[in-house]
Amino acid sequence: MVWNKPMASKRRFVQLTLILIGFLIIFLTYFSNVEKRQTFKEVKKEEIPQEESIEEGINKFENVEYEGIDNSGNRFVIGSKYAQFEKERPEVIHMEDIICTFSFKDKTVLTIIADTGIFNNITNDMNFSDNVKMDYLENVLFSDRALFNNYENQLLVAGNIRGEGPQTNLEADELDFDLNTKNLKISMYNDEKVNIKTKF
Repeated sequence: MVWNKPMASKRRFVQLTLILIGFLIIFLTYFSNVEKRQTFKEVKKEEIPQEESIEEGINKFENVEYEGIDNSGNRFVIGSKYAQFEKERPEVIHMEDIICTFSFKDKTVLTIIADTGIFNNITNDMNFSDNVKMDYLENVLFSDRALFNNYENQLLVAGNIRGEGPQTNLEADELDFDLNTKNLKISMYNDEKVNIKTKF
């Protein structure tokens, strides 16, 4: 058999060329993937929002809303612009800029607005404070604080109470409103009489 030198050298050239192309493909594939991975990691780092101050053990939220039914079957919705709770007591929600509405079975609605407050999402108890305003039917009530006790279905309002309505205006220290019977008990801390003015 005669060995053909030009054919053999051609084959070697083709083989070497293929090997070099293979190495080049492996090299480019590996290093381009490394670059892509590094770019992805950098982008991912930039997209994660960094909070300026994180208090340990406290979770903070914005635009929170809770819905529920009280012990008498009345629906309520309580929401706030800002809210936070401690990880050890997640059921106690501290709120700011609160709006709460109670929709009663008789189709009437009570709206409570307050600067701050606390909502317990297990007992459904609510505590409103600072610039409390309540709207019920055509009556508006202002006070320093209000406490809703879900177990007794009672709304206790206290502190610099002023009430305005189409028929009467009132001033008192404390109001005890039974949400079941809609009975209202008005009292003063001292011996002064409750100030109620009737419009004719």
